Amino acid sequence: REYTLPKSSYYSILLTFESTEVRERVLRLLSQRPTYSRSSPSSQLQLPLPCHTDRSFVESALELWQAGQLDNFEYLLVLNSAAGRSFHDLSRYPIFPWVLSNYGEQGDDDEDCDDDSIALDLNDASCFRDLTKPIGALNEERFEDFRKRYEGMVQQQKLQSQQQQQQQHQSSQRNNLHDTPFMYGTHYSSPGYVLYYLLRVMPEHMLCLQSGKFDVPDRLFHSIHDSYKSILRNPGDVKELIPEFFDPDCFDFLINSMGLQLGNLQTGERVNDVILPPWASSAKDFLRQNREALESDHCTKHLPKWIDLIFGVTSRGTRAKEARNLFHPTSYLGPADMDGMQSEEQRNQAELQATEFGIIPDQLFCKEHPGKNIRLDNQSNSGEWQNLEDIIMPDYLRQSYGVGDGNTVSRITLKQQLHGRDGLSPAREDDLSSTAGMDLHAFSHSLSVE
Repeated sequence: REYTLPKSSYYSILLTFESTEVRERVLRLLSQRPTYSRSSPSSQLQLPLPCHTDRSFVESALELWQAGQLDNFEYLLVLNSAAGRSFHDLSRYPIFPWVLSNYGEQGDDDEDCDDDSIALDLNDASCFRDLTKPIGALNEERFEDFRKRYEGMVQQQKLQSQQQQQQQHQSSQRNNLHDTPFMYGTHYSSPGYVLYYLLRVMPEHMLCLQSGKFDVPDRLFHSIHDSYKSILRNPGDVKELIPEFFDPDCFDFLINSMGLQLGNLQTGERVNDVILPPWASSAKDFLRQNREALESDHCTKHLPKWIDLIFGVTSRGTRAKEARNLFHPTSYLGPADMDGMQSEEQRNQAELQATEFGIIPDQLFCKEHPGKNIRLDNQSNSGEWQNLEDIIMPDYLRQSYGVGDGNTVSRITLKQQLHGRDGLSPAREDDLSSTAGMDLHAFSHSLSVE
């Protein structure tokens, strides 16, 4: 690529602060600090400081994606970073979608695709997961149970409200999170789910999370097909994927190269390397084909709807309810909610709950995400005026951070960050040393810089 820079020359860092004011002060100081060129140490360069959580960063990424200069994988990495997700924080790890629905064994009645040919056909739309729906709504039969529970909680809340209307204070209503109706009692991303996938490359973190021992073998990540079947059937499993599933260079998380003793399934089968779909010849080939599926025309066409569910207009509020995408209220907590709690103990408990359960990413878009065929500087086919200011959330309305002090990211700078730097690349084991079990400061105001 035209703007590739040496990998070894750059590193990323995630800083967390107790308030937006402190974050902004540090950002101003960093932007004022001169940069010295390695080729000419005596010369000073005043380069723009990239801030991934700035609105301008998202604007640049959207324009590049629309122009075909960022592929889907790179674009999702940018959105995750802009929404406060980081490879250095298990509670805010980047989120990627299940793209395919064809992971099964030949003759399995759960699969929509014909496995007789073994090969994966990316021209067959039935081989893809429905990206317009959250994981919890992919199976209508299972979602009916979620719906009934939600409606029961709504009725119970109405009854309690009638009985306690005179006694309840506004502050207690605000902080009584467990009375707020929700559809899903688990989340699509949490530290436990990330380590579920990365068990074979980060066993010490799983041991830390599981009090010194591995989980029951039947609950470990041992088969792509079984994991997909679980997110369709298991009422407690609605997890999405992580970026490593689309990077062929990260194939080691699918292989038990350390020879870990992970036990045997109830069938007597030993848990070792992850069992791959029949159309994959190796772990690297599986990731390569999964990446091809992510970059396919079918996925590109429907990806904006999934972005709406995770980073956009259907990620929270009334539209999340309409989209069947409503999670436990703990996962939506932000700084304003924390500040409204009466005691430090309440805040610590809520933060710990959210860190363990899962946190909804910051909302990046205030209107539906456009497709690649929608021009942002002209009228769309529907006659609706499309421009960046209408689509991307202003900085001051973000859930977890404020204005980025006016720093802008040029297209060249953005491409430099994506091609040749480690900052937006999937993490390896040493990137997350001592992460599991530490205080992750999930609600501190963050700044992600290169």
